[in-house]
Amino acid sequence: MNPQEKANLLLNKTLSYANGYRELGMFKESLEELSLLPQKLAAHIKTLQMKLAIYFDAKDWQAAECTAKEIAMREPNDPGHFVNLAFATRRSKSIQEAKAILQNTVERFPNVSIVHYNLACYACMEGDLETAKDRLVKSISLDPSYLNTAKSDEDLAPLIDWLENLEIA
Repeated sequence: MNPQEKANLLLNKTLSYANGYRELGMFKESLEELSLLPQKLAAHIKTLQMKLAIYFDAKDWQAAECTAKEIAMREPNDPGHFVNLAFATRRSKSIQEAKAILQNTVERFPNVSIVHYNLACYACMEGDLETAKDRLVKSISLDPSYLNTAKSDEDLAPLIDWLENLEIA
């Protein structure tokens, strides 16, 4: 087995163990498992993504925001990373700062449904129901499955009647 194969094996084994601890709610142990990785593997994008999942589950929003920011900077062409960054920022700082991240993201990725969906949630939470409706229509037109998601989303509760009667063309 060559050194790269050994490194991949170690990374995958460690991620699997860390994920097992995470699923059991043992966040400290999960992070300890990741801390055993050599620096090169500790900086791997998969390791950072596991850390982010742990921080999300542990509701450690400041650590999640920091990790999500690093992931987004390293892989700026994946809009999902900015959605995660906004999610963490909303909880660690404010809806306004999270919204600013997504407004920048929607300019770069105008056809990504989840970005419009999250902007709809933020607009609804701020009481801007017309903007929320516009964003939801755009999101659902890009991915109709978001209609069902929206109907059970607490952030969109003020729009439930409107959503129940929404016709998809």
